[in-house]
Amino acid sequence: MRTLLLVLHVLGAVIALGFSLSYRLWVRRGEADGVHGRAFALRTVSWIDRRITTPAFIAQLVTGLLLVATIDWELLRQAWLEISLGIYVLLTALAVTVYAPSFRRQREIAEAIADGTGDEADYAAAASKATSWGIGVTTLTLVIVVLMVWKPALWN
Repeated sequence: MRTLLLVLHVLGAVIALGFSLSYRLWVRRGEADGVHGRAFALRTVSWIDRRITTPAFIAQLVTGLLLVATIDWELLRQAWLEISLGIYVLLTALAVTVYAPSFRRQREIAEAIADGTGDEADYAAAASKATSWGIGVTTLTLVIVVLMVWKPALWN
């Protein structure tokens, strides 16, 4: 059971982080195709995020806690895991309250521009904000991956 949980946990990390890292590539590719390509790329990123990436991030928490339960609850007292869980809570809060609304606004403006009613200046501001928050959330995710692999002994 532990091996299955570990495989699912690692697979979830690969899926969640892999798709997250691809978002900027999708957007850049869409930008290169003009206003309609940009709107399509942003809709695609949104679709992937709702159906694949977000469920994978949720699976990370579930499989991680199940791993702790099958190994030893004392693991929750390890500094690397405490920090990782704290960062997970922080990045989830940022993703839900700031990044997702920023990205949604970027997508809405891109779709309005594709329909002939949006403003490029509004889009540039929304894209800049969403990109900044996306980089922040992705960086926090990478920090968690480093901590999970490295498992540094800090204060334990």
